[in-house]
Amino acid sequence: MKKILLSLINVFFLITHGSFFFTIVPETQYAYVNDNVTFKCAINAPQYFPAFVTYPSVVGSELSSGGMASLSLTATSEVNGTEVTCQVPNRATTEPAYLYVQGPPDSVSSLTGYQLDSCCMFISWYPPFTLPGLTVQYIISVGTDQQYLNDSITNYTYCPMNPTNKQYLFNITTTNEAGNGSTSNITVGFQSTSK
Repeated sequence: MKKILLSLINVFFLITHGSFFFTIVPETQYAYVNDNVTFKCAINAPQYFPAFVTYPSVVGSELSSGGMASLSLTATSEVNGTEVTCQVPNRATTEPAYLYVQGPPDSVSSLTGYQLDSCCMFISWYPPFTLPGLTVQYIISVGTDQQYLNDSITNYTYCPMNPTNKQYLFNITTTNEAGNGSTSNITVGFQSTSK
C-alpha cells in the first residue's frame, strides 16, 4: 500500500478578524483499488480544529489537532469520484479535492498481427484507459513462452526458436497493481520460407 501526496493547493479565506491560510494535500488523487490514501489539511490558526467533509459520505480514519487534520481512506470502487473538502467550525472550506480509483484494467483494443519476415511475427495494440499517473503492464503468452511488457510498449515481435508452418495464438493480459484485467487474443498464421 502506498500513501500518495500530490500537488498542493492554497486557498485564502477572509474572516472578520483578518485572514488565514488553508491548505489541503493533495488536490486530486489517483489510486489503485485497495491503496491507502491520505488527505492532509492545515490552517495557520492552531486554535481551529479542521475537519474533513466528503461527498458522498465515506467512512475513513480522521485525526485532528490544533490547526491540522488528516483523513485516511482505503481506495475502493465505492469511493471513486469522492469529493473531499476541509473546513473549520466557522464553515470556511477549501476548494474540493477528488479521489479517483483504478481497478484492474480493461483489455487492449485494435489488436492486429501479421508475419513480419521469414522467422518472426508482429502484433500491436492500443492500451486500455488508465487514470493519470497510473500504469498498465502486459503479459504476452504464445504457447509456453511468456513475456512481461511495461506500459510504454504497444507492440511485440515474436521469433520462435524453431518456427513451423502453423497458426500461433497470442494472448495479451492486461495487469496493474489492482490485479489482472482482461485477456485479448489473436491468431497469426506463419509460413516458413526456409527449406
